[in-house]
Amino acid sequence: MKFLFILFIYGCGTGAAYLSDSDVSSRLADTGGLTRVEMERAAERIATKIAASFKNRPSSGVFVAILRTKNDTSEQISTEIFENALVKNLLTNKIFTLRTDKREDQLREIKLSQMLGTDLDLTNLKSPNYFVRSQISENVFKSEGDRIIEHTLSVELVEVGSLVVSVSEKETFSKKAKSKKNIDW
Repeated sequence: MKFLFILFIYGCGTGAAYLSDSDVSSRLADTGGLTRVEMERAAERIATKIAASFKNRPSSGVFVAILRTKNDTSEQISTEIFENALVKNLLTNKIFTLRTDKREDQLREIKLSQMLGTDLDLTNLKSPNYFVRSQISENVFKSEGDRIIEHTLSVELVEVGSLVVSVSEKETFSKKAKSKKNIDW
């Protein structure tokens, strides 16, 4: 009986395998979900493309606000990993980012400072010229009996004043989940 239990547990194990050989050294999530390494590398590639769009523009006075990444997947993806890596790579390219989600805290501190008579004021408050809007979507399908999971990370750089999209990029990660060896639920 113990042998059958061990065989059952072993047969139920799932994992993921890349469909392409381009990055076999990265760790994979058992569910086929996005890993930290994948999100950080995607952020680096996308930040490079955003930086290239600013190459012919003056860098002083340009501020980019990173909006929260929308997770439209069945996975619990830590989107902060992507956002933090994107900020880091944009700063490397001398593009300054604003965290507008912290604006309420900043305004509260400025108001408190004014009440206490300290030197914090509204003149240091910056407004973004561009928003970076990102979304992770999921597509699950079967191909030749294998369950395929595709996660697509879409990113747009949108000019605040005109809503013109300056950069639109996407990274797609396709993985094949390992089969359950004749076990169906």
